[in-house]
Amino acid sequence: MTGFLHEKEFSRQSFLKGGGALIVGFSAAGSALAGKASAVAPTSAGYNPDLTRVDSFLTLNADNTWTIKFGQPEWGHGAYTGISMMVAEELDVDLSQVVYGRPDSWVDGVGGGGGSGSIATRALPVRAAAVAARQTLLNMASQQLGVPAAQLSVSKGVISGGGKTLKYSDLLGGKLFNVTMNPTTLQPGQSPAKPVSQYQQIGTAPMRVDIPDKVKGTYTYVHNLRVPGMLHARVVRPHGQGGVTSQNHFPISVDPKSIAHINGAKVVQVNNFLAVVAPKEYDAIQAAAQLKVVWKSDPKLAGSGNFWSWLRQAGDTNTTNPARFTTNVGNVDAALASSAKVVSATYKYAYNGHLSIGPTCAIADVQKDHITIFANTQQPSSVPTLLANFQLNGQPYFGLPAQEIRAVFYEGSSSYGSMLSTGGPTDVFIAAAVVSKAVGAPVRLQWMRWDEHGWDSYGPAAMYDVKAGIDAKGNITALDWTSYGQAGTSLMPTSEEIGFGTWPAVPGNGGPNTSDTIYAVATQNKRVLAKTQPLYNGSFKSSALRAPGAPQSHFAGEQIIDELAFAAGMDPAAFRKQNIDNTLAVGPRWQAVLTAVQAISNWQPKVANSVKQTGDVRKGRGLAFGTFANSQVAMVADIELSIKTGKIVAKHLYIAHANGVTMSPDLIANQAEGAAIQGLSRALYEELTFTKERVTSTDWVSYPILRIKDSPYVTVAIVTPDGYVVNKPGGGTNVQKGNTAASAANWATTGSGEPAQVPPGAAVANAFFDATGVRIRETPMNPVHVRATLKAAGVA
Repeated sequence: MTGFLHEKEFSRQSFLKGGGALIVGFSAAGSALAGKASAVAPTSAGYNPDLTRVDSFLTLNADNTWTIKFGQPEWGHGAYTGISMMVAEELDVDLSQVVYGRPDSWVDGVGGGGGSGSIATRALPVRAAAVAARQTLLNMASQQLGVPAAQLSVSKGVISGGGKTLKYSDLLGGKLFNVTMNPTTLQPGQSPAKPVSQYQQIGTAPMRVDIPDKVKGTYTYVHNLRVPGMLHARVVRPHGQGGVTSQNHFPISVDPKSIAHINGAKVVQVNNFLAVVAPKEYDAIQAAAQLKVVWKSDPKLAGSGNFWSWLRQAGDTNTTNPARFTTNVGNVDAALASSAKVVSATYKYAYNGHLSIGPTCAIADVQKDHITIFANTQQPSSVPTLLANFQLNGQPYFGLPAQEIRAVFYEGSSSYGSMLSTGGPTDVFIAAAVVSKAVGAPVRLQWMRWDEHGWDSYGPAAMYDVKAGIDAKGNITALDWTSYGQAGTSLMPTSEEIGFGTWPAVPGNGGPNTSDTIYAVATQNKRVLAKTQPLYNGSFKSSALRAPGAPQSHFAGEQIIDELAFAAGMDPAAFRKQNIDNTLAVGPRWQAVLTAVQAISNWQPKVANSVKQTGDVRKGRGLAFGTFANSQVAMVADIELSIKTGKIVAKHLYIAHANGVTMSPDLIANQAEGAAIQGLSRALYEELTFTKERVTSTDWVSYPILRIKDSPYVTVAIVTPDGYVVNKPGGGTNVQKGNTAASAANWATTGSGEPAQVPPGAAVANAFFDATGVRIRETPMNPVHVRATLKAAGVA
């Protein structure tokens, strides 16, 4: 049986030494594309570069172009474009003169990490490098031209002064700067960086640098890579994990003869780690499916049908990590007792999966003196240390120092999948490396769909008991929270299976950040009691899922705010405007996004559900705030629902987003739209299901997501101190609108990758109440839960 794509075999001797690689990439159509190896292959001498040096981040080439050497990968969020714009702006060159080098742990500066900090925080040293490089070149040009550096001008990398010109490359092309950066983390406009008022490129909307090749089908993803002598592998595990510590994925017996009929297929077993390998991918798939294994059985889960009652009981009785106050300010009991009105409710947010659309993939080549990894990892720079520290029976498994381990980034279908908050899709490249070491050949390992779904690192479920009060004027008097949830675990199945345990993690506090960062009551009368479920029984491996913890807590926090507004007989927007803590440095930003979202959605003030509706189809409008990475988002959701079927359809999402200095409005709109739609999918459709033994939602049928036909129109307003820019639904011209009456204070860049993920759940739930007069306090808000909620309220 042949592989799925054309595979040309090369001798292993043709594999370049010193960590270099001959790579063959395939387009989506399957045609071969020759990957270029560097004329001088990177070596371990470049490992862990000096991050105070310009040369660690930038190279000025002989043709007057620049190469950015930075570890921030591209996850489809436009980071390559945004960072390239930053460099081009500070150097006064065209974007076409800047090339973003492939992230590689042997040649890059610091990078990687979560989605909101690519430009806002992690890329700051790149700006500093560009500023220092420009200053150095101007000083050199001053000496040659006899003109003070302050009187020189630069355009497209050409320096002019005294009637003469010099290209940057005439001064230093192909040579090292040998310049130290100080400081290494320049903020936008911070001297000696260019003043924001002089920006010419930042704020424009050029085409993303990665899009043309993706549209043409010539972009090389990690799944398309082929290296000489490569074998294909699949891990072998039961379809769906159990509790974190039940270890019911450990094999009791394995029958290698069951795959003896498959050409070239072999079993790889290291302790309890189990995989198969074959020369052709399809044969590896068949071997994994047909290998006879008896698995340990250890049913410790509650089952998804009993989960919420189990979670409450587990949190109430957990003696390992007993209940503790994470916030306790003022006198909450007294404040509630004296309140004009008090509301209380319980909110539940289900487990969600990371779940790449295309399964995770990596290639590993483990040799005696070095290791090369090709992977879609969030942090290429963390891979060498991770593998160097990997152990079997207390001893380093690979036996190589970090500087002899190289990680090269290639984009995958997303940065989710077998995910760790510190490493991106981590378990897949560890598994590939284990198999490569065992068979003595490069190995390409890709998950199957049931591996991706059933062995994901899930976004934890959470439950909140909330009580809140208001005075006679509609001011919030007190908030009282009890949170139930799971801390993250750092479990990597491959690590655990070969005997290098990697769990548990320190429990999180589970507290809501909604009222902490927005409303004045947070500094007056507020209490949060955190109760954590035990990790030893009933939990799943979990990690940071986009805007970690915020969609869960805002689903509760922004609904209780709406319930207070209704109790006060106030418009939801007016209630929030009155209760925003204007003493906060970001208070003006909250006021600004609220004003902007009211404008772009044509918000008409009214008390929610004050206009009663009848009939099967009901329409509603809801408002919610969301925040992550100190960015502010206000969202209005227009929904339509059928009382008969219970299906909610979000027709239009309006987003006002304050993220500080904007590289490109299109990049921000891209992030906001994608994050909002993903958050909407999580709130409406997504729910992990499981029996008492293991996960059962192992495909897109048992774990449904939002489909294109049900996706809403999205309008994004990018809010600035003096106004906002609107990106119209489906694209179109950016329109500059009027002043938002926001202070210019504290408008530094804060990130845009994740905040719009946060408010969709609460916005839709609030719109549901506006349409029906019934509160829906549990996700997913799918037809089953909607019909049950309406029936319990006597509406359906």
